[in-house]
Amino acid sequence: MKTKKLLVTALSTFGFAAGLSACGNKNVTITLPDKTEGFVIGILQPVEHPALEAARNGFEESLNEKIGKGKFEIKYLNAGGNDADLQLDAQTLVDECDMTFGIGTGAAQALKNSSIAKGYTKPVIFSAVTDPVDAKLVENKDAPEGFVTGSSDMNPVDDQIELIQEIIPTVKKIGVLYTQSEINSKVQSDMAKAKAESLGLEVVVKTCQNTSDITSTASALVQENVEAIFIPTDNNIASNMNAVKSAADQAHVLVMCGEEGMIKSGGHVTLSIDYKELGKHAGVMAGDILLKNKTVSESPVKYMTSEECTYVLSSSNLADAGITIPESVMSAHDWSDVK
Repeated sequence: MKTKKLLVTALSTFGFAAGLSACGNKNVTITLPDKTEGFVIGILQPVEHPALEAARNGFEESLNEKIGKGKFEIKYLNAGGNDADLQLDAQTLVDECDMTFGIGTGAAQALKNSSIAKGYTKPVIFSAVTDPVDAKLVENKDAPEGFVTGSSDMNPVDDQIELIQEIIPTVKKIGVLYTQSEINSKVQSDMAKAKAESLGLEVVVKTCQNTSDITSTASALVQENVEAIFIPTDNNIASNMNAVKSAADQAHVLVMCGEEGMIKSGGHVTLSIDYKELGKHAGVMAGDILLKNKTVSESPVKYMTSEECTYVLSSSNLADAGITIPESVMSAHDWSDVK
């Protein structure tokens, strides 16, 4: 049985919506509370995961600096991976809060969708959303209209694919693995495929439906004789990296992940976004909007550059797969080793 958590804390304690349309986000007057403290801010998280939790902690840390301790409260709901609960949680939070924060595409969509359904224009801030335009959260990422903005976790896919080639100079064939229902993963898969093909590589793409078929899908992918596997920032697979690790270890296949949390769970290497920093950016936006220092349209969606990312590897996971990164690659970058 899943235990639902509703946490109301002071800041000092860190605690897909189908058919969603971009309409309803335009030509509206955003609703802001007529106060400078006592804000109630709702946080919606779809599932337990280190990257998402880091984004939440970063968001709260920035609010602490921006608004001040004791001047607001947090209402936190975690749907535990249940889509139906995600929708119900979103409805609860938009009813009870002055502002909401959605971590991940599904959570952000649920909050926006619930707000539109209820006629609310209270600000919705997001983080860890790969493509907010494709997800219909905003139409203009540079000058968001209406009541929604935030920070994107679009990882440096092109650089990650180039890193595969840097580690394996003779690579000719790579695989891409993602969950079919995750929109953000499809976006990254398409980018990875396009980049790899531009480098003259053959690409095999396979998708899983849910947690139950990750093992079989990963095994089928390595049987295609791929030399490396690229996995986007896919929440479903990120929570079940051991299934990928088992298949990759047996075939001695390099696993390039979308972000650092997946390395801790079984991946090999990445050029990773710092999710806490990503959450901090969203927190700065939220504070500015609540304190009326900036409007939503003056708060463009934040994207992190590759220069803001970190090279991460797991020497223990690489050893399990019998893979050695060339010394030239090790010395070319400042690596963080996740033991």
